[in-house]
This record gives sequence, structure tokens and C-alpha cells, in this order.
Amino acid sequence: MLTPSQIDLLIAQRSISGRQPWASNDSQKIDDFYRTVCAAVAQSSGALSRIEWSHYGSGYASFIDAWFYKPEAGFKVDEALGKGGEYKGLVVLLSRLSPYFVFMEGEKRWHAKGGSSYLPESAMLDRLLAPAIVTLAAEVQAILEKHGLVRLFKADLSTALAPEIEVPTILADQFTEYDALYYWED
Repeated sequence: MLTPSQIDLLIAQRSISGRQPWASNDSQKIDDFYRTVCAAVAQSSGALSRIEWSHYGSGYASFIDAWFYKPEAGFKVDEALGKGGEYKGLVVLLSRLSPYFVFMEGEKRWHAKGGSSYLPESAMLDRLLAPAIVTLAAEVQAILEKHGLVRLFKADLSTALAPEIEVPTILADQFTEYDALYYWED
């Protein structure tokens, strides 16, 4: 799906889209756009969110990790610890370098002294198991597409990169197009 020149741009933290706000390569404009989009998702779907805007606190993330859930039975974790918030939710990775997004399912747990979460990886792509999350994903996809975003699937991003290409991430050993588009450099 991605051309060699697009892969080079992505790894250099440069946009592969001629569309705004990505073409600006202005992280504030891109984040502002996604803040508007995520607010529209919450308002239209009734979902709550926990969104990682700050590159996981260090380094650089080529994506925004937006996690949506509802405090309802269909989003409860399988093995509750009972120490605070703990839900399954819809993971939406929003590319900072293109109008693309992908879906995953992930759990988050939080309490007064901290929390835990998934780290997104290609094995999680399109793996939506909870019926409530499948339903939410359909709602969210329609909203994202209304804002001009395009969903990619595992099949779109599973092509292996040439062995000489190094993606600056600690989340994979053998790189695919997914890793070029969605990487975290710590």
C-alpha cells in the first residue's frame, strides 16, 4: 500500500498526505483537528475516552492512541480486579502523518495510584472480540469517515518492509507497513 518514498517520509516524521492538516506537518494543527474529531465521536456515540496526546510521555509517537468505552456491562473486563476503572474499549490509532486510522480492542485499568494499559501492536489490528466494541466500532467508523478519515485494515498494512529499513520503534522486531505508519520511538 505504501510506496518506498512514503515509508521514508513516515520514518522521518513527515506527512504522506497532501491534505490538511497533515500536509502542514504542524503537530498543533493536527492535534487540534483530532481533538475536534474525538469530541464528535464522544458526543455522537455517548462513549467516554482516554486519549494519549503526549507521545506516551516521552519520545515520539506517529499516532494518537484514542481509546473509547462505555461504563456498561458489554465493556467490562473478563477478570476484574475491583480497584478502580477497568474496561475493554475500542482502540483507534489516528495517524499524525496521514488521514488513516486503524481499530483494535484493548483494556485499560486505572485507580488513584496509577494504572495499566495495552501497547498497540500489529497483532491487535482488527481484533474486535466483544460485541459491544464491534457495535461501537461501526458508529465510530462512520463519524471518522464523515471527517474525511480512512480506515486501514490488517491486510493493508501487513506487507513486510525491506530488511534494510529500520523503523525507530521498540514495539516490533520484523517491520511491516503497519510499523512504518504507527510507531513509537522512546
